Formats: sequence, C-alpha cells, structure tokens
Amino acid sequence: MDILILSIFAIVVVLSFIEDYMPAWQKVILLFSICIALIFIATFKPMTTADARNYERYFYFNDSILIETLTEPTYRYLSRLFLLFGFDVIAIFFTYALIAIPIKLTFFWKLTPFVFTAMIVYIGIYYPMQDVVQIRSGVAAAFLLWSIIPLQEKRYLQATVLFIVATLFHYSSLVFLPIFFVGNMEINKYWKWILGITIPICILLYLAGFGALNLIPGGAIEGKLEHYKEVSETGVGVGEAYIPYKQITFLGEIVLLYVFIFFYETIHRHCRYAPILIKVLVLEMSFLILFADIEVLGKRLHDLFGIFDAIAFTCLLYIIRPRYVVRIGLAAFCLVHYLVHMFHDIYFP
Repeated sequence: MDILILSIFAIVVVLSFIEDYMPAWQKVILLFSICIALIFIATFKPMTTADARNYERYFYFNDSILIETLTEPTYRYLSRLFLLFGFDVIAIFFTYALIAIPIKLTFFWKLTPFVFTAMIVYIGIYYPMQDVVQIRSGVAAAFLLWSIIPLQEKRYLQATVLFIVATLFHYSSLVFLPIFFVGNMEINKYWKWILGITIPICILLYLAGFGALNLIPGGAIEGKLEHYKEVSETGVGVGEAYIPYKQITFLGEIVLLYVFIFFYETIHRHCRYAPILIKVLVLEMSFLILFADIEVLGKRLHDLFGIFDAIAFTCLLYIIRPRYVVRIGLAAFCLVHYLVHMFHDIYFP
C-alpha cells in the first residue's frame, strides 16, 4: 500500500511543476484517474492498517452498547444495512472512500488554481491519516471543506446542512462551530491582533493547567472522551500523536500561520477564502495546544482540519518566488512526514 501511495505522490509532485501550463481538461482527466486510484487503495487496504480491525469490530458488533458510545449513528446504520444484504466491512471502506475522496478533490479544484500542489499536502499527510485510517473523520472533513464556499458567500442554510452532515459522520466536527460565526468576517487590523495573540494565550492557558475538556459537553460524546483519556493514560496511541519530530512540525505550522497573517492582504487578493482558511489554522493549532494532555484527542482534532491546510499552503505560491521553491519545500516536507509515519508504524505498531 505504501508503495502505491508514494507512487501517486511522486506523480502529483511532477504534475505540480507543470500545472500552471496544463489545460483544464487535462487536469480533470488526471484528477479523475488519481481519484479512482485513491478510492481503490482506501477500500482494499490491508487489515493490518491502523484502526482497520477496530472498524471491522464496529461493523459486526454495531448493536453493542460500547460501539454506540464510540461511533456515530451513520456508521452503525450503514453497517446494519450492509450486513442485511450480506456485505462485509469492505463495503464500509468503499462507501466512505467514495464519499470523502471525490468531494475533497472536487473542492481542491474549486478552491485553488494550484490543485496538484494542494494534492502534495493531501496525499503526503492527510490522505493516509483521514481516508485510509480515520475514515469517519475523513468523511466529516470532506463536508466541512465543502462548507467553505457557501459560508464565504453567506449561504448559511446550505453551510448549516453541510455542518450537520459532517457531525453525523464524526462528532468532533462540533468544534468547527466557531468558524460558522466568525469565519467569513474580513480580517482587519483588529482581527490580526486577535489571531496573533490566540496561540500565545493558548500556550499560557495550557501552562496554567487549563482543562480544555471542561468546554466540551458530555452526553453523546462522553463515552468517546473517556476512551481518549484511557488511550492517553495507557500510552496506547501516543506514538501516533506525538512522534519525535513533533516539535519541529509544530513550530513550523506556527511560523506559517504568522506568515499568512502578515501577508494576509496579498493572499486575500488571490484567494477570497483566506479569512476562513487562516481562522481554521488558528483553531486547529489552538486545539493541539489546549488538548495536549490528552494527546490522541488533541492530534485528531488538529488533523480533522488538516484538509484545509492543503488549500492554505498553496497560498505560499502567492508570496514566495520562484514558485518551484515552494513546491520543492512542500514535497520534501510531506515526503519526510510520510516516511517517518511509515517507519514508525512498522517498528512501533
């Protein structure tokens, strides 16, 4: 599987260097072909893949009280439907991939002219994480990405429907709610100050022992929170959340965030969705900091919004010249990120 993903990654990197000169019809054909390949890989992944056995258990024991606390209604009802017709867990993998991946690639096309540059970040970091491993989160992220356009255009009913659908696929989508209230507000000098001081404030709150879990209501997600606590306390999953180079990537994301804030006017001239993208970056970094005590939860909330990074990072092409420097940098970082995770999963499963 890793060889297939890395092969597609290499193809996308090459395409990113020539995408400025390609006609639209060629891009569409290539995107469609890559989409089919990605759906195939996500559907027929080895059952040794992280979380695959868990999803298989959720599938066959969907009426268990424990499973009801760990999964959303959409997963349980789809499992019952597929079991009724004699399908196995592969049907779930195929359905979730068929929903999530085409939506993401479609809105890469709509949200940025540098679609293959966005694909570098997506395939190198978030495709394995969301659409191969955390498949429920992957579908939720797709609908949240879809909501950017109606939200920016103030079509709030459509945006609300997409938000509800995302939440039905993964409860963690609830943390996207602040973006619905302030996401499409223009970033003026006051907003720049607010966004600029948010990360330092979150760090200070964390150091002061602030418990971010107190902000989340119990009820339907209480069982999931307890599950994340147990995982963190027992050490299971910590390697997934914080591997040795985490400090470098964390600092790198913060630096990029402040670069985007500083060059906001330049970016906004080319990307009308910049206000939402920058605020999402601030939100995802804030959750990573505030939930650091429950490492798996903090990382997964951060990664839920990671699909927005694929679009946001293409904005570097508007502020850095020559553009091939950005593409080389993104390709190198994403390749290292993938390889580190791949070898970590092999030697520290």
